[in-house]
Amino acid sequence: MISFPISINEGARLLAEIEQRSGQRLSACYQCGRCTSTCVAAFAFDYPPHRLMRLLQVGMVREVLASKTAQLCLDCMTCSMRCPMKIDVAGVIETAKAVADEAGLQDTERNVRLFRRGFLNNVRRHGRLHEAGLLIWFNFKTNNPMNDVKLLPLVLRKKNFHIFPPRIKNRRQVRRLFREINGSGKQG
Repeated sequence: MISFPISINEGARLLAEIEQRSGQRLSACYQCGRCTSTCVAAFAFDYPPHRLMRLLQVGMVREVLASKTAQLCLDCMTCSMRCPMKIDVAGVIETAKAVADEAGLQDTERNVRLFRRGFLNNVRRHGRLHEAGLLIWFNFKTNNPMNDVKLLPLVLRKKNFHIFPPRIKNRRQVRRLFREINGSGKQG
């Protein structure tokens, strides 16, 4: 577990670890801002992607690890696709999120992480998203079981809404993919 506040040497070590684990050279970022201008979630971040990259470049790793940017990132990869330097910005953000998790930092956006975990577990279990199951699970986990009850009549009118999880072929293959991803060190 990483203790905070961190020293300059520890910050340099963490920066090197983020570069090594993400496979990206952060010094290549020249702050053009394209990642931020194409990010659909930047409005919700405390540090938009280009600023997060700059904080890492100047060694302010502690601020990055404690920020809610990594917690709220949608992982849509748009920032990475638009980078003229071919930096995987989303990969850097994901790596910072993993390092913060390993450091035992308390996240400020608990429900976002909880929803993400529930979403992935739901897909892993059923082979595709079962919306009703995810909604019920999330509402109970957030101690708000009656949160969406008023939407129930509207939802039940939809023809493609499934009360029970739909069956798909090759659920084993989906589980195998999750095992492979988790075995390669990526978060899931």
